[in-house]
Amino acid sequence: MTFLVAPVPPERPLPLLEFMRVSRENSFAGIPAAAYREPVYELKHALGRLFIVSDPAAVKRVLLDNVANYPKEPQTSRIMGAAFGDGLLTSDGEKWRKHRRIMAPSFDHRSIVSYAPAMVDTTTRFIEKWNGLASNTPVDIDSEMTELTLRIISRTMFSSDSDGICALVGSTLKDGFEAMTFGLMDMLPVIGPWRMGRKLENIHSIFSVLDASIAKLIEERAAMPDSGGHTDLLGRLVAARDLESGWCLTTEEVRDEVVIIFVAGHETTAAAMTFVWYLLSKHPWAEAKLHRELDAVLQGRAPKYEDLERLPYTRQVIQEAMRLYPPVPGLAGRECVADDVLGGRHIPKGVQVAIMPWVLHRHQTLWDEPGRFDPDRFSPENSAGRDRFAWLPFGGGPRICVGAALALTEASLILATVAQHFRFAFVEDQQIALKARITLRPRDGIKMTVEKRNRHA
Repeated sequence: MTFLVAPVPPERPLPLLEFMRVSRENSFAGIPAAAYREPVYELKHALGRLFIVSDPAAVKRVLLDNVANYPKEPQTSRIMGAAFGDGLLTSDGEKWRKHRRIMAPSFDHRSIVSYAPAMVDTTTRFIEKWNGLASNTPVDIDSEMTELTLRIISRTMFSSDSDGICALVGSTLKDGFEAMTFGLMDMLPVIGPWRMGRKLENIHSIFSVLDASIAKLIEERAAMPDSGGHTDLLGRLVAARDLESGWCLTTEEVRDEVVIIFVAGHETTAAAMTFVWYLLSKHPWAEAKLHRELDAVLQGRAPKYEDLERLPYTRQVIQEAMRLYPPVPGLAGRECVADDVLGGRHIPKGVQVAIMPWVLHRHQTLWDEPGRFDPDRFSPENSAGRDRFAWLPFGGGPRICVGAALALTEASLILATVAQHFRFAFVEDQQIALKARITLRPRDGIKMTVEKRNRHA
């Protein structure tokens, strides 16, 4: 029997202990079905009230129009800061604005175009190993995509895809995400602060080895007389200057941004591509349409950045996969600091407000048959008029992910490169469960067999 990867939401709110049990692995499994119907849903629990916001206008108010009224929830900020420092992800105010200005050129159009050849070359070399697999040999596509995207971001970041840095980053993020899990027990009086202190110590310990390795790379790069000539991300960050003030990033600040880029450029892309292959294996008609587009445009050659505008369905497949299985299924929690109104509901001061792409992307008022995989939802004609705050795989407002365009480019080039040569068949009789930490991944991977494509068949 094949198990669906999307849990069925309960019709009624679960008792607290049951909610904690089902939510331990997947934070969204216990959210009632009503949250997928109501524009703003109130979830009451023993320690307070949580409003899940899914009305696009209300989402826009939280993330953009009235953003000062909804700062990040303090506990979440402390945990994220322990892992990622005080970079774009966690900083606020003028420091955030300065970091955003200095980071932006590394993710502009020209920079992304310059990274594309390394992405394609790394992917091409990586998939050569599949040619030697015996027929019907299963692989864990989640692990494969994790390794591939690690190599891509390592090469893009450091001009290197060495096994050492890849293994170190992979193990750090895996252990770190486990340690960063935040639950109701962490909010209890007396025991909560003690648990939080232990959690922060553990996170610092996990990231310390990676921090030291990255700091050494930064210092070596900064000491190079031609460091400004490097076109990888590290060289750009070391040499970057704020045009308004001449200010530059310190070694510690470069480290903070490097770690964040690793998460955005590796973990999230790996998650997206894992579910792309899963969905294509379950929908052969979509896979066939993708193959027709790739064969017509590329005719067997490696893709280039310039090809992407002629591969609209390729991107639509990725966008639809990110709708059904958003790599970051929940944005950082917010706390309402003054009474407000969202979606026609009064939001009192002091309550928590959550924007969850997992819920938003499956909301019945926003999507026709939201559980159905249909890449044509994102065709130009079907996307016309859709509120931009209805699809948030990269967040929204001024703090939208600075690497959003880079991530979509990377995913598109991976899909275009791999799907020309291979297809993946889902291995039946495996149970697929979701694990939601910071990112959304299959708990035990997804086993698939690799099949060579005959483009002339």
